[in-house]
Amino acid sequence: MGSKFISVVKCFIKRPVDSVRLMLGSYESRPMESIKVHCSEVEVESYGFYAGLFMAILFVVLCAIMYLFFYAIKIVYPGP
Repeated sequence: MGSKFISVVKCFIKRPVDSVRLMLGSYESRPMESIKVHCSEVEVESYGFYAGLFMAILFVVLCAIMYLFFYAIKIVYPGP
């Protein structure tokens, strides 16, 4: 799972538009062929699962950063 996940993340960074189209369920030929050509190590059939997992992890990390940021602001400026 680790190598598939890393290869999907690399492909997501290389081809973000085609990646999002595949994640949203668009099975048009252009994004699928683009992913196959530019990211040959990725299985297009399981691409949506691993890309969705990456986006979920990214969302959780960004939420944690936002929480820490607002907590730091609360400590620095306690308000009325």
